[in-house]
Amino acid sequence: MAKDKQIKRPVRGAVSTSRRFKVFFQFSMIGLAFVLVFAVFYRCTVQKNRLDSKDVEIIQFDTPADDAPVCVFETTMGTYKAVLYPDIVPDYCDYFTSLVNEGYYDDTYIFAVENGVYFMGGSKTEDGTNNDDTNTKNYERELSPKLWPFKGSLVAFGDEKGLIVKETLAGSRIMFVNSVEFTDEFKEELDNAGGNKTLVEAFKEHGGVPNFSQQYTVFGQVIDGMDVYDEICSVEVNDEKTKRPMNDIKFTKVYMTTYGEIKDSIGKSDDSSQTESDESK
Repeated sequence: MAKDKQIKRPVRGAVSTSRRFKVFFQFSMIGLAFVLVFAVFYRCTVQKNRLDSKDVEIIQFDTPADDAPVCVFETTMGTYKAVLYPDIVPDYCDYFTSLVNEGYYDDTYIFAVENGVYFMGGSKTEDGTNNDDTNTKNYERELSPKLWPFKGSLVAFGDEKGLIVKETLAGSRIMFVNSVEFTDEFKEELDNAGGNKTLVEAFKEHGGVPNFSQQYTVFGQVIDGMDVYDEICSVEVNDEKTKRPMNDIKFTKVYMTTYGEIKDSIGKSDDSSQTESDESK
């Protein structure tokens, strides 16, 4: 994928709450601002939310504790699992976990895919619009210097607020972050942009979407099934504006467990995950 293609369409829009509940994905030309956002967010969004570049900590690739909550996403294309961070993002994790335990995400749709960069899921409808069964509650963003939009991160996505400066709230839909292409040229731009060096190196090593940094509530990280995750993020779409997949992709079952309960199955086939799902019923 060419670099220019990747940096043209970061998510900025949110699901509207008008009568027909249309989904608007507002894509804008980012160009050099892609790097500038990453370089100066400490002077704007970080200052606004009282985060300090010295506080940056990379924890998303650490081995979780046995009692760490894990969400298992069984889809029509396979299974992947993600650890959650309720100690860091308490309000949203409590909300998300309650929805999972209610079975809210079972039989919901992955409704938009930006090739290789992200996909969005958790909608009751195949096109991402709301219906009578949609949970439309929104939370204020919970930002932390410990959680970043690396490849495999889970991001809460909801409505927008603000007239001039737009801020995306945390709702029931989920953006699953994959990665832009980290070419040698782009890596050099990041090195020269003046951001936190530890964070820059982490993005270069693990991938992700740097210009999503401190814009959304990051609340989880995929720890197993990345091959399935990558496959979903590369499916063909039938419309470049809506990004809706050509063929329907659904969450067949979404449920909670702990890292201790699934750690021995990590890296194994979906069959083991299905067995765990059956046992949890």
